[in-house]
This record gives sequence, C-alpha cells and structure tokens, in this order.
Amino acid sequence: MLEKAAKNNKINISKLYVQLLNKEMAPFAHVVWCNLTLPKHRFILWQATLGHLLTRDNLVRCHMHLPSVMCPTCELQQESHDHLFFQCQLSQLVRSRVTEWLGLDIWPVQFKDWIAWMVGKPKGLQQKLLAVVLAASVYLIWWNRNHCLFKFCSMSVNKVVFLLQVCLKARVDNLPRSNLNNKDVAFLENINLL
Repeated sequence: MLEKAAKNNKINISKLYVQLLNKEMAPFAHVVWCNLTLPKHRFILWQATLGHLLTRDNLVRCHMHLPSVMCPTCELQQESHDHLFFQCQLSQLVRSRVTEWLGLDIWPVQFKDWIAWMVGKPKGLQQKLLAVVLAASVYLIWWNRNHCLFKFCSMSVNKVVFLLQVCLKARVDNLPRSNLNNKDVAFLENINLL
C-alpha cells in the first residue's frame, strides 16, 4: 500500500489516506476541493453536492417539527436542495446574471445533473475559476437562505453577484502572472478581471 503512495522516496499523504480508506475519490472532487476556492465555500459545496445541507426537507426527514417547510428565500415552494439551488427565484436570477457575466453556463438547471456537469469539466485555470464561482455561488445562496431564516431579510441579486465577483477577483489577484497562458489571459480580460 505504501508503495502506491510513494514516489521518488517521498510519500503523498493524500494518496495514502485514500488508500487507507479503501475508497476511490469522488469523480467530481477536483471541482469541489479546488485549491483556489475558499475553504468555507468548498465545505458548503461538498455538503450541497451530497445533499447533506440541513434544508427543511432534510429536517422533516429527521422527524423535526417545523413551523413551515417553505423556502425562506422565496416562500413559494417547499425547501430542498433542488429548489434552493436550481428553482428558487433568487438562484435562477443569480445563475442568469453570472452566466451573462462569464459568457458561460456555470451549472445545470437540475440538481440531478450537477454531478455529471462537474465530472465533465476540463482541467486548467478556467475550470478552477469556474469552480471558485460555483462554490462561491452555492455558499452565498446558502448564506442568504440562513440570513432569510434567522434575520428575516434577503440579499439582492446584485449584491450576490457583486460578492461573487469580489471573491473571484481576490483569487485571481493572488495568481502568479507568469503561470497564465494566452487563453487564460483572454478569459480573464473578457470577464474584466485583468
């Protein structure tokens, strides 16, 4: 086992850990655990992809009595992962604005297609930046949901998109310029980050 995790007399701890668990890495792990993404965004994205966030449908399944099962953001449908990240009015508007800003469709329109979309993403800087946007979007939608639930107010779509752009700009500003190829520079200039 140790031989598979060792290369050039050095041990790769993450490979050793995966081998000790005797499980394969999730095929979408490279998107969720992207090193450009903020740790708190990674964690919420991971929980969301597994369907483990404590949305009201999950709380009801745990036999918790709730005064309402409606989405605290829009109050139009029962809250679930599928609703919160794909059907809720705020999520749809955020998705539309981010798609327009990037010129790319950053996530599918149904929860069940999310994993397949993440598995099919190409590797490289653009994929990492899309992972940052996806994770930040999920985090901000979840944060806003909790803000609606506990503080009784919601962020505007403009505020969510602005925070996404600030997050991505901060991550791009920390990239070494020497590592950027012409395609990366063109993409960053196109979305006004360079």
